[in-house]
Amino acid sequence: MYGIICKDNLPGHSLFANFRLALKNHYKQDFKEVNSINDLNDIKTLFIVDEHFGPHVDIWRNTSFIVQANTLGIKVIVFNFEKIFSSQFPWNAEHQRHVYLFNNLTQYISDINDLKMLNKKVINKQLLSINTDLNVQPVEKKNRILFIGQCNNYYPTRQNVLRKLVDKGLPLDIIITDRKYTYEQFLIKLNEYKYILNPLGTGTFLNLRFYEALKLGCIPIQQITPEMKQHYFELANSINFVTEDELNMDVIESFNYIPLNYYLEDYFNDLEK
Repeated sequence: MYGIICKDNLPGHSLFANFRLALKNHYKQDFKEVNSINDLNDIKTLFIVDEHFGPHVDIWRNTSFIVQANTLGIKVIVFNFEKIFSSQFPWNAEHQRHVYLFNNLTQYISDINDLKMLNKKVINKQLLSINTDLNVQPVEKKNRILFIGQCNNYYPTRQNVLRKLVDKGLPLDIIITDRKYTYEQFLIKLNEYKYILNPLGTGTFLNLRFYEALKLGCIPIQQITPEMKQHYFELANSINFVTEDELNMDVIESFNYIPLNYYLEDYFNDLEK
């Protein structure tokens, strides 16, 4: 039996729900909810969708849970979504130390620098499931650029990018959500704009907003590092920049929308090849 740690009933995003849907589609069966050590007894494989998320940490990160998983010979598959080492969140490295205590571990890493440090080849991706319904109707989009999301002191890169692009005079609207938008409100606002600015956040990876934007028919303007190109073929679907100097309206308006027909289910299939 497959078990899962994935609290997907939380407001604000669809990340966990996407993974639950796609895993169910891929394995063609339901998963047992693992909420404590008492749920491990009949499980052969345990999926942890975001080992850093607080309610998930409360379940898995204790010695008795890990010892029981090892005693039962459970295979543990972890989908990581945060930068681990040299992170804005210093406790992430301690979480990772505990992850290593699982004897039969497969972990898919998100951050490019973590990937290199851990000598891994396959990156984790925040794709949508083929069954994800964002439930937003098409509208005529504003010919402007939107940034919508977090931009507090945990996001110094974003702060610098936004400041420099405002100084350049680009038609940029900025909405700092401070997690006050419902997911529906967030998607409705995203859907209003032709271009979605997506500077890097707390790690070097493509976040869920990139894939949401494409699903809604928007064009992501994605900040990247050169190393990201070898891991993300999806960057062919976006306007990409390393520094703000590369962006101007001629570059932006010459790019045509390219839909992305690749989903988490496809990614899971590729993992098994």
